[in-house]
Amino acid sequence: MTARRTDSPLKAFYENLIKRGKKKMVALTALMRKIVIIANAKLKSLQT
Repeated sequence: MTARRTDSPLKAFYENLIKRGKKKMVALTALMRKIVIIANAKLKSLQT
């Protein structure tokens, strides 16, 4: 929820989904999924 309120690329991603006609819950779920993917990528890069 904070990611969509702060001024960040994630907020822009969320607002772009809303502007394209996605429902708010669908856009929020997409945002959560994107955050998980970013976190997994960062963890994977730390292990190598």
